[in-house]
Amino acid sequence: MTRLINNHFHVHPLLWMLLGIGILTGSLWQLVIMFSLVWIHELGHYAMARFFKWRIRSVMLWPFGGVMETEEHHTRPFHEEVLVVVAGPLQHVWLWGAISLLGYAGWFSPATIEMMHVYNGILFLFNLLPIWPLDGGKLLFLSLSYALPFVRAQQILLYLSLFFLAVSLIFALIFLPFSLSTIFLAAFLLWENRLEWKQREYSFLRYLMKRHEQNGEKVHKLRAIHVNEDIPVMHIFRQFKRGNHHQIFVTRPNQSRAQIDEGECLYYYFTMKQSRAKAAELAEWFAS
Repeated sequence: MTRLINNHFHVHPLLWMLLGIGILTGSLWQLVIMFSLVWIHELGHYAMARFFKWRIRSVMLWPFGGVMETEEHHTRPFHEEVLVVVAGPLQHVWLWGAISLLGYAGWFSPATIEMMHVYNGILFLFNLLPIWPLDGGKLLFLSLSYALPFVRAQQILLYLSLFFLAVSLIFALIFLPFSLSTIFLAAFLLWENRLEWKQREYSFLRYLMKRHEQNGEKVHKLRAIHVNEDIPVMHIFRQFKRGNHHQIFVTRPNQSRAQIDEGECLYYYFTMKQSRAKAAELAEWFAS
């Protein structure tokens, strides 16, 4: 397990730079406490993902948090994804008790214990904000993706994320002491949201590919999609919802209908490489 952690966990160069600045400015102890809390937070995500046998690419530790990259692209069961996300914030619950015990044991000064509690509480509340890619943003996306088609959930998530980011920044500037770290953090989150918006089509294709390779995800119900024969196949995919298995009904000009399973539709798109095909061609190919 230790070897796996060493292979997967990486420290961003910016964090090393801040640790160096901490040595020069005498604030190293505060940065060590923050780094330790961030590491334990990400270890919670990592341990839960390992428990469910997720394929993990890396865990990058930033000054204000971390990002775990996996090969699972929104095709795992809903409860797995929720547990992996909440496993991070839950670490701060037992950490609160552990820090209190350290204070009762007299291992650290009251000022240090208070600082630990403050940092622990800030990280806990901050990560629950409904802003992408924070844990709160991921939980928001999971909820949206089960209520709405995947593509629509992506769009609404990013709109809401930017809204909550703007509200949070305004609140911080008005009610909290001015800090350059707040500006840097807001800029980082804005950049991440911008990247996610630019990569949304690629993320959607990865989701479809994984759904195709794994022969669909865990199904809670069947869902019918009715389209005209001139609708592109990609437009059919844009109506896919998580937790549903789709039956596509293509209406022809004579009002007859062709029924196609979502697995056949994904096979036609990815295996047959018919990315520009329309529903009429799809129906004709499976009828022949």
